[in-house]
Amino acid sequence: MDIRTYNSFDLYTLLNDTDVTIVKGDEDIRISAIEYDSRKVEKEGLFIAIEGMETDGHKFIRDAVENKASCILLQENRLDEFGFLLEHNDIAVATAKDTRRALSQISARFYGEPSLQAVVIGVTGTNGKTTTTYMLESILSRAGFTCGVLGTINYRWKDKVINASHTTPESKDLQEIMSTMVLDGVDCIIMEVSSHALSLLRVDDIHFDCAIFTNLTRDHLDYHITFNDYFMAKVRLFEILNKSLKQKKAAFINADDNYGRQILNWRQRYGYPLLSFGISNTADYHCLEPSIQISIRGTQFATDMPFAKQFTMKLAGRFNVYNALGAIGVADFLNVPVGRIVTGLSLLSSVPGRFDTILSPEGYAVVVDYAHTNDALEKLLLSVRSLKPQRIITVFGCGGNRDKTKRPLMGKVSEENSDWVIVTSDNPRKENPEAIIRDITAGMKTNRYQVIVNREEAIKQAIFMAQKDDVIVIAGKGHEDYQIIGTKKYHFDDREVARKYINERIGR
Repeated sequence: MDIRTYNSFDLYTLLNDTDVTIVKGDEDIRISAIEYDSRKVEKEGLFIAIEGMETDGHKFIRDAVENKASCILLQENRLDEFGFLLEHNDIAVATAKDTRRALSQISARFYGEPSLQAVVIGVTGTNGKTTTTYMLESILSRAGFTCGVLGTINYRWKDKVINASHTTPESKDLQEIMSTMVLDGVDCIIMEVSSHALSLLRVDDIHFDCAIFTNLTRDHLDYHITFNDYFMAKVRLFEILNKSLKQKKAAFINADDNYGRQILNWRQRYGYPLLSFGISNTADYHCLEPSIQISIRGTQFATDMPFAKQFTMKLAGRFNVYNALGAIGVADFLNVPVGRIVTGLSLLSSVPGRFDTILSPEGYAVVVDYAHTNDALEKLLLSVRSLKPQRIITVFGCGGNRDKTKRPLMGKVSEENSDWVIVTSDNPRKENPEAIIRDITAGMKTNRYQVIVNREEAIKQAIFMAQKDDVIVIAGKGHEDYQIIGTKKYHFDDREVARKYINERIGR
């Protein structure tokens, strides 16, 4: 059902008690749709002009007028640029100091405050967000919740799946999807919350029940500029949780992460419990280090706090123990019986592009993973090394038009933790792939690597050089089924390419 068929407000009611001022026009006009994309505007529509990362919505105000918008909302300091609006008697005009803030407020109201009608869990951090949401979905579904999930891979609930355009959608789209989920019977919404979304105020008007902080390592410095800016963007989630109208709420913080410990030291700032999870340090949800057993087929571990319990999961890697502990903490807080938590975690078979394992009939294995930061790549390779393979052959590149500072760092950790490295292209976008590769190899000090610019050829080379008991790690793209070269997106899936050459090698 189209939400616009049953959501309609008079302008005054929609904008009352928000940060918006009506400058001109009839406050009683009907608003049946809100849009920040002028191409979608129609009669009875409110067009909100926001200054985006790549374009400025104010440039499209005339288009919105031509498309019969009933009201235009623009930045207060930009009104003088659009004097022609005051001459249109049939169009209301409103302003806000920050139209992004207004978009979030108005969207929450327009779509019926869906976050107040479901349990809402937000997961933030550099690495582990996607896997943690999958774990929560598996556990909470077994406990009787009807779950909806929003994240990097897709937005899904019941039998519906929408391809993800962003890890966390724009506030209008987010509130619309959440409203659709709730109307379809979803009572628990689990979402990845990116640093971009937090900086761009996309989740400011969501009433969270729980938040998880997985870890913080170097990433997105092309956008945030400094690491402290990146950290403070993540911290905003806990400030938003503080404003949530939910009666019972809590945050779950990785106590083994330096920045997690900093957040835990700020307990007095927040009017809700900050609970910790970890392995190395004392924590509210604690795993016994000696209990961790990792194989290519999964991981076993035991907790001693707050309950003594053995857990088995089909996901490999010590880093996945941290993801599991965060999910266990939230499930326990939501009063899920520990037996259901154990079962739910054990039933999760895989997460697309996260330690995604392909076993070759010839005795070597391929691991496809989304690791695209130096910390994630290092943890991935250390987890593979713990499996005691004969050799680790790593294939990876770095994305173009993204944080350049991590490239030599990724080269360094790949070389230090692999027996052989093939440096290749990721999504070069508008950058020269060879220039990106030069940035990567600047951090490499030995001759245990080669450069193959074409990613498919690089994967083929790794598979054809593999021997029994080797593990090939293909990192950086994970679940992605495309490669961006220039401005064009081409079909490309690391898993498909790996299977193609595994089969070609054995003559299938």
